[in-house]
Amino acid sequence: MPKLPVIKLFLFVGLVWAAIVGPLTHVLIMQSIGATSSQIGIFTAICAVVSMVFQPVWGLLSDRLGSPRRVICFCLGVSALFYGSVIFTNSIIIAAVLLIIEAIFRSSIIALLDSYTLSEISTIPRLQYSYIRLAGSIFFGSFSMIYSMIINEWGIKAIIPISTCVCLVAILWGLFASKSQWEKKSQPLDAHDSLKAHTVKHNLKKDVMSLLRNKRYLIFIIHAAFNSLATMPLFIFMVYYVTAVGGSPGDVPMLQAMRCVIEIPFFILIGSLGKFVSAKKLMLAGIGFYFVYTAGLLFSNTLFTLSIFNMIASPGFILCLSGRIRFLNEITPINVRSTSITVMVACEIALGSVLGNLIAGLMLGSFGTQSLAIAALAALCVSVVTLFLIPKKD
Repeated sequence: MPKLPVIKLFLFVGLVWAAIVGPLTHVLIMQSIGATSSQIGIFTAICAVVSMVFQPVWGLLSDRLGSPRRVICFCLGVSALFYGSVIFTNSIIIAAVLLIIEAIFRSSIIALLDSYTLSEISTIPRLQYSYIRLAGSIFFGSFSMIYSMIINEWGIKAIIPISTCVCLVAILWGLFASKSQWEKKSQPLDAHDSLKAHTVKHNLKKDVMSLLRNKRYLIFIIHAAFNSLATMPLFIFMVYYVTAVGGSPGDVPMLQAMRCVIEIPFFILIGSLGKFVSAKKLMLAGIGFYFVYTAGLLFSNTLFTLSIFNMIASPGFILCLSGRIRFLNEITPINVRSTSITVMVACEIALGSVLGNLIAGLMLGSFGTQSLAIAALAALCVSVVTLFLIPKKD
């Protein structure tokens, strides 16, 4: 049986993922109040720009405080405040402003959650990242399915108060129930430990600069950015693929739930067997699944076939995620773990969300969904090339 700290960590990860399901429907909200595809492309690009700028800020704050958990709870609270306010307006401009501010605080939550998870599992022998990250798929998938039914019955805004309550539960659990084991072990106990802790904080800036001179890390984040350029716009604009085959906006969270169902056994499999496969091979295998998924979007003409290929993306996501987390764990010091992850995510956002969403909004309005899938395949090819360019040693 898992120990109590493992259960608390598992539930915290799950609740945080459940809390962001609602805010991730921002495209559906904008579409429901009359925004065009070009307007949505500009809106998502602006969200991405502010997210990209603030990602490293939250990472540095987390490393300086030595507590990703507290930063996560703070960002969740402010995110819920602005997301919840959207229920009171039908103005495209006001809703966009509220959701852009919300994106500033939501942007780093998952990256910091990965950092927090890596820190916590380092205190628990034999615990694998995949076993804890499994909670994200279970909670995200469950709430996506629930929200899908609510949206189909009462509309997109009906999920806003529910999502806000879930966020509050996640914050309370993170602050009062899921107390960090890693934070306890890293607290200075005497004068010698206090001096050591001060030295670690003093060297934080130096460690960040050395990170940015690490050739393996720099090429790796370029790889991650092109991978995001291929996959992020497809995820954000999935509603257009759904409506193109005769589905409704409420089917979008249902497709997300179906993906999560597939993710669950793969997370267990990676936890058991993934440690015998190198990080690069895991990422390469993941890109292979993404190729099949993206190519399938070109030929999907029914909601059933779209669902099948959408589920094929699940193993790709898990393999790439597991490979990236392991690779970062191998090449970056623990002192700047949050920073290393948030810088990577900022680069993913720069290409995947800023450039990718702008291109996607224009392409969907002018050339249709197939053109976006072709562009995604081209970005995946570049992603594969950069993966092979990562040197074995810096």
